[in-house]
Amino acid sequence: MVLLVVGCNSDDGNTSIPTETTVSTANFIAIGQDLENVYQYTFNGATKVGEQVNLTQESSIARNYITLREVDDLLSFYFFRGGSFSLVIKDVRTGDSVTYSDFFANSPERSVAWGTNNASNVFLSFFGPFETRNLGIQDVDLQNSMGQDITIDADIDFVYQPVLFNDKVYFAYQDNRGEYKFTFYDTDFKVRGPILNFNTIPISFLISESGNIAIIKNGVEAALELYDPNTLGLVEAVPLMVNTAFAAGPVEDAVFDGGILYYDFPYTQPSKFSSGPALFDTTTQENELVDLFGIVNNVERELGEGIRVTTQRYDTTQDIFLLGYGMLDGSTAGGVLQISKEGELVANISTDFIPTYFVRN
Repeated sequence: MVLLVVGCNSDDGNTSIPTETTVSTANFIAIGQDLENVYQYTFNGATKVGEQVNLTQESSIARNYITLREVDDLLSFYFFRGGSFSLVIKDVRTGDSVTYSDFFANSPERSVAWGTNNASNVFLSFFGPFETRNLGIQDVDLQNSMGQDITIDADIDFVYQPVLFNDKVYFAYQDNRGEYKFTFYDTDFKVRGPILNFNTIPISFLISESGNIAIIKNGVEAALELYDPNTLGLVEAVPLMVNTAFAAGPVEDAVFDGGILYYDFPYTQPSKFSSGPALFDTTTQENELVDLFGIVNNVERELGEGIRVTTQRYDTTQDIFLLGYGMLDGSTAGGVLQISKEGELVANISTDFIPTYFVRN
């Protein structure tokens, strides 16, 4: 979860956003589940009609998948059973899917930390050989299960989750000296990129809408720095005149676009919700919160039942916050709230499953 600490300790935050806007109902694709199945739900904002596909029946995607990755139009569901990893790749536009069973066996020689993939290869970070903390990546060809190892660094304590973007796997890690580092693996040339060392400053990162790598340096002198995605050369640095405590590693539910950070603001606990939609302007250093509590109160009155938020994403192509929710009545019903950045509830779309992930447009 993103944590951004501002000069505020109440649920309504710094500024409530006005509720007048003309935003249209948005298109979206949601992934979710009930007690037995995983679903894909494609909603057309113009026609107000949704199409639901049972991925468990169609592509044998069970509820117990351990990781979901997204690259371009491909959703990849990872499974681990009997000491081996399997993978189902689903194209959300064409509907095609392919399964790769037991493509990699975990072993003491290579202890896998994470995996990500494109259509042809899987990239697995691992610690090895046995009883060492050397970090490497095994690049596995899915057609023949043949792989090659690429050395990343030695004496590593922890590696954070990756982001695959434009044929490069970006990731952060921390070595045994407590230093935070950042690099990438080039999937075309099969080489490691430059290593940025941030010493003991915890870092978080995301891909900005401009295509640069946005790295947030947390702490007392917080900053957001943009880096060239190919050379990791510094492009621009913007101070953050607030105390920050983003979770180290990728900030997958945040978007940085036009100097605005759209993110998930953590409410002071105890609170009805753990977090909600917010916008942070890096030029003015102002933070604005959507009135999620007021919106949800109205929705709950209409539904006659309480709800819980399960996932959030800001869609820059449609200027809309998408929030998935589940009912508090113990059922597997849920829905999607569409909220404009001005704080207006644009639409509430009911589903008969609980949304857990929104596909990027």
